[in-house]
Amino acid sequence: MASYSDLKRHSASPNDTKMAGPRYEKWNRDDLYHLAKVRGIEERARMSNEELIQALRRQS
Repeated sequence: MASYSDLKRHSASPNDTKMAGPRYEKWNRDDLYHLAKVRGIEERARMSNEELIQALRRQS
């Protein structure tokens, strides 16, 4: 399973036009929350996994 510590290993390949960035869908909530905290995303505690993913992608 992907995690915050595996960020570089699970990023999208240059040929992947469908997705630009890490594949957060495979991350667990704790890892998504931690990265959101590091990036200073507000209201992260109230967000679902999908909302955390969207917020993280907006900040990329």
